[in-house]
Amino acid sequence: MTRRIAVRCAMVVPIFAASVAVGTTTTRRNGAWVIENGQIRVSLDPARGSIRVLDKVSGHEWVQPGAARAATAPKAGGAKFRRVRALPAPETGIVLEADFGTTDGRPNTLTVSLTVPDHTDTLIITLDRTDRDAETQAMPFWDPFVLDTPRGALAVADYCNGHVYPVDGYPPIQAYHAADRLDMPWVGLCDLERGFGCMMIIDTPDDAHVHFKTYPVGGRKLVAPKLIWVSSKRAFAYPRRLIYRFLPKGGYVSMAKAFRAYVRDKGLLVTLAEKRRNNPNLERLFGAVNVWGDATLAFARQAKAAGVDKMLVNGRSTPEQTRGVNELGYLTSEYDNYTDILPLEKCRQIDAKHAPLPDSAVLKADGKRMTAWLTLDKKRQYMKRCPALWVKTAKIVVPEALREYPYLGRFIDVTTAEGLYECFDPKHPLTKTQKRRCAVDLLSYVRSHNLVVGGEHGIWWAVPHLDYIEGMMSGSPWYYAWPAGHLVRPKTRDQRFTSPWGRKLPGFEIYEQWGIGHQWRAPLWELVFHDCVISTWYWGDTNTWLLKTAPEITPKKDAFNILYGTVPMMWVNKPGAWHTDRDVFLRTYRNTCKLHEVIAGTEMLTHEFVTPDHAVQRTRFSDGTETIVNFGAAPYQAKVGGRTYLLPQNGFAVRGPGIEQSLALVDGKAVTTIQTQGYRFTEGREAE
Repeated sequence: MTRRIAVRCAMVVPIFAASVAVGTTTTRRNGAWVIENGQIRVSLDPARGSIRVLDKVSGHEWVQPGAARAATAPKAGGAKFRRVRALPAPETGIVLEADFGTTDGRPNTLTVSLTVPDHTDTLIITLDRTDRDAETQAMPFWDPFVLDTPRGALAVADYCNGHVYPVDGYPPIQAYHAADRLDMPWVGLCDLERGFGCMMIIDTPDDAHVHFKTYPVGGRKLVAPKLIWVSSKRAFAYPRRLIYRFLPKGGYVSMAKAFRAYVRDKGLLVTLAEKRRNNPNLERLFGAVNVWGDATLAFARQAKAAGVDKMLVNGRSTPEQTRGVNELGYLTSEYDNYTDILPLEKCRQIDAKHAPLPDSAVLKADGKRMTAWLTLDKKRQYMKRCPALWVKTAKIVVPEALREYPYLGRFIDVTTAEGLYECFDPKHPLTKTQKRRCAVDLLSYVRSHNLVVGGEHGIWWAVPHLDYIEGMMSGSPWYYAWPAGHLVRPKTRDQRFTSPWGRKLPGFEIYEQWGIGHQWRAPLWELVFHDCVISTWYWGDTNTWLLKTAPEITPKKDAFNILYGTVPMMWVNKPGAWHTDRDVFLRTYRNTCKLHEVIAGTEMLTHEFVTPDHAVQRTRFSDGTETIVNFGAAPYQAKVGGRTYLLPQNGFAVRGPGIEQSLALVDGKAVTTIQTQGYRFTEGREAE
């Protein structure tokens, strides 16, 4: 008993000490180097090449896997960290040398500096080498920190708006990610019960990979993010940088807000309010359902008559009809793609789909040209246009289209959905970083025509240049049970598919658990960027895509839209819900878009799992709006804005200064009510 009390008392000391403003110091203690301030203590053991960090506020110490074994293992092979020394003033920290992988059998020796800025919870690690131009192969970084707690979770936006995977239950489908293809270049480990966490921000993500590797710890198998640096055009090329934040509370929400501050400092936090000042047509997107499949004036008039007040209409009809759709108050847009190209036909000029081949295609390091999209029947193979040629091509395509068609927007496919790559063609060479800049230049050029710009999927550096993103709401492409990019609709849950590239797609149960499953989804992207860019589903995974195969998925997607404050997407061609079940189309529109119209420009402040099984979730927005959704099968009694609601499965309650809406049980019957300024809807009982 005495021992337990002593442990608890000992925990009070660092918590109390953390409240005192202490500048950073660097010392040596018993052979180890220690960098610390009032919030964190970083300890390095040069002999074993290990690092540990004490978060003084929460009292949790972050260690690498095998730390307990290393503490008793004999030292062998010399010091792992060499030439360790204090950084010269005025910096506070240490610098050392260490090896990271090999190139042709020779170790990749790098100089590593570690600094802890005064009065922060931040550890900054910078890696460099004397000869940056020397050929360099993959450089695995130090082992990551692991989290061994019952409710430990790994937070990451892995080609979707976010997951918080259990650290001992990470799905083995996609273990490797290019760091440049994480939608936000950070990964966090957090305790969902106590709230403390550690996040790794990859400050130079263009040439890095993340391996979500499994480590044996204390009888458990735990996943943690192992970082691997890769070359830029076969060389080290430039310094690499990592930022660790050790957050004592707030979990993944605090991590998202820390990343929001990070992108603000980089000038990348451009809000919808700022964008709207430059282009008032953006207002048409607030509360607009995103539709594909019919861009005619006849359809637009039908939609307006049915009560669809706002809509993003994609496609081409005639210039006169496009103008008529604009006059109805809708936002017209057209598909565009500068990446996938076919050979230039005789007597035809370069356009978005055609270019001289092979010279216009990306040249890979192995001397082969890069392939791109492959049709489902495998009969047509597109090639990858070099990004250095994107803007040159857009300057041909966009003005010509706008001279004839009065579009208000433009959708740029692929550009923000694909990873970074290099081109070795001497006529248009590119590093990965230069490829990223080509994408920014393309989107900026399209925006310069006063167009509302959309993109396929999102990436953090593109936020200032995009107004909306298709695909962020869908839960990562490797969880699709059908070829979603090829617009295939599964007929049954048991139908199995293989992609044109030969990959066997997972079963429907994987999609249900990880793709659309609510238990481990979290709006990390919206916590950072909700007030900056508008998100929706992928076009092969729309709100009503599975209406015949799994009709219960549609109201669940609507509930996600409500919880995250995002917009729906639907097809309005013959197989789409507009023709097959118009009531469902209108229900999805009403339940999601009226809310979005009110909160489009607000910051998402919080997200929380209300119940231990994560079935009930809550979000709050900066205008005071609160939403709560019940994904569970059992009804849940929720209190929002001083009122109590009994929520059925996929039911919701929303209260805010501009809206009140709910789908709740009243006398055993599901009743939907929506009320905003100038709009009122009731379904399920007679309107009062």
